[in-house]
Amino acid sequence: MSQTPHASTAVEVVDRLLRTAQERGASDLHLDPNEDAIQVRIRRDGVLQELERLPGALHARVVGRLKALSDLLVYRADVPQEGRIPAARSGLPTDVRVATYPTVCGERVAIRLDAPDTKLGRLEDLGLEGSVWKSLRDAIEQPDGVVLVTGPSGSGKTTTLYACLRHLAASTHNPRSIVTIEDPIERRIPGIVQTQVDPVAGLDFSRALRSLLRQDPEVLLVGEIRDRETAKIALEAGLTGHLVVTTVHAGTAPLVFARLVEMGIEPFVLTTAIRGVLAQRLVRGVCTEPKCMHLGEECPRCGGSGYAGRVPLAEWVPMTSELRTAVLRRSDGEALTEAAYGDGFRSLYESGDAAVAARRTTSEEVRRVLGTA
Repeated sequence: MSQTPHASTAVEVVDRLLRTAQERGASDLHLDPNEDAIQVRIRRDGVLQELERLPGALHARVVGRLKALSDLLVYRADVPQEGRIPAARSGLPTDVRVATYPTVCGERVAIRLDAPDTKLGRLEDLGLEGSVWKSLRDAIEQPDGVVLVTGPSGSGKTTTLYACLRHLAASTHNPRSIVTIEDPIERRIPGIVQTQVDPVAGLDFSRALRSLLRQDPEVLLVGEIRDRETAKIALEAGLTGHLVVTTVHAGTAPLVFARLVEMGIEPFVLTTAIRGVLAQRLVRGVCTEPKCMHLGEECPRCGGSGYAGRVPLAEWVPMTSELRTAVLRRSDGEALTEAAYGDGFRSLYESGDAAVAARRTTSEEVRRVLGTA
């Protein structure tokens, strides 16, 4: 941890922070103001780490610089704002998303750094267990129906959805018209029509989805189901000859059905339209540097933490006869879970146990992310 001298310019500080975050493989960069300093932290492999502290006197200039780069209103410090710094301005390989938020000590800034495209273009490279990714692949290769992905923020849902779209777009024997509705567009995918929602202009998920259905699409990605109207249109699209891939927030795959019923979706629509639900989490992987234990903080991969990279834990729940019966009965979460796992499907916890047994991660890390069963 270091203290930046007052003499540093805002341009120098911002350039250095962005470069350091990118070099250390961070997914996020946080600037949290307090009475006399700015706490700077990065999120690396899902865990926050303090990077340094900036003098409080630099706060207004650093935030102003970030706002200017991302085309935000520099003179407004009383409302949240969101923007994007193009790669050409940031000097990083990809665009950077910036969000500001007013606090009693000044504006807080959260920056999301998009990792550049690497091998994560294919489903089989996501790190999902073989049976899971094959089930997911089979589901998205169907001509219609709905495939749902669930998990908290930062669990890799968008990466999985984009891999699904790339898989479909790469098909030469069955080319399909693919469109997306996102908030925000996190990655540009060649050959796919992408749309970003704009609530200020009245273009929310439900309105965009309703309009896109008149554009003759075959595959639709809906960034997130947030309300009954979006859920209703998405599921009806899956029933009328479209393949829909989307996300919804729920604790586990079986609980997605309870969540959608709570939104007011009729159970028979769920059992007919949904082909399967994928729930996933990301845990830190064990450092694979051969001399890691001896290098300690000098380890080039993990810096002494013992962890490097991310390992996905996942459960895939298809629409089985037992689950269909439970959904039609409007069963509670416990009964839905029992019905889903009754046919031998592996839960997130069992996926975690398998990852520990394979020495891909540790039991402590699984407990950190999943809690206790």
